[in-house]
Amino acid sequence: MAIAEQRLGGKMLRMTLALIASAALALPVRAQWLGADYATYGAPLSSFMQSSVVNNSLMIQAADPSAQKRPDRAGSGAASTLRADAPADVQRNAADLARNFPPQHRATMTKTFADSMGIWYQLEAKLGVPRNDVGGALAAFVVGNYMVLTSKEVSDEEFGVVVDQLRRQPSLRTTLGAQSPAALRNLYEQSAMSGTFMALAYKSQQVKPQPPEQQANLRNAARENLRTIGLDPDRLRIGARGISMAD
Repeated sequence: MAIAEQRLGGKMLRMTLALIASAALALPVRAQWLGADYATYGAPLSSFMQSSVVNNSLMIQAADPSAQKRPDRAGSGAASTLRADAPADVQRNAADLARNFPPQHRATMTKTFADSMGIWYQLEAKLGVPRNDVGGALAAFVVGNYMVLTSKEVSDEEFGVVVDQLRRQPSLRTTLGAQSPAALRNLYEQSAMSGTFMALAYKSQQVKPQPPEQQANLRNAARENLRTIGLDPDRLRIGARGISMAD
């Protein structure tokens, strides 16, 4: 997924990534930044991501080749765009995501996540994803974490396939679409912010690798994020056919 690191600001991004080690030391193990328990990262996002409907009906079926071949199951229906058209609430959602950093870093992280949302808006236009598309934001979450975990680039074309897979899942509209407009907006913004930030972290590592401890923290964060949404990070693959699970 092509992304311009410089748009966030090199100094700000380096400062942000440098917080990883201090956050890991300052917080309890289960509250490490983006780490062992994603529920500590942002309540509105975790309330969706930890629901059995999202885990079982959306992500897992999207990654299940047998489900994609059955005409009555997810993966073969018409793609449907679910839009989060409630008023934007970027600052509050960014602050929610930054809440689990040490207090002295929260202002910096709030700005970083808010800036990541601005970059996502640019990516939506570049990639041909409709504005406020929930499927696109969820795809960004999956792809951004996957890139950090595997140190592999996901192409724009592959990203588009993932978006289409997620849009074809019935629960995208029947369950997520049943949420309140404000709750759906929270899911959209926090998914987009998180995924875009992880993609930025991946890009930064390619240009200027961080110390091994910080790299490990990022990979562990990505691993746990993917587990929380019902995907096995060790089996997850993203390629020309989108999301799949290795045997």
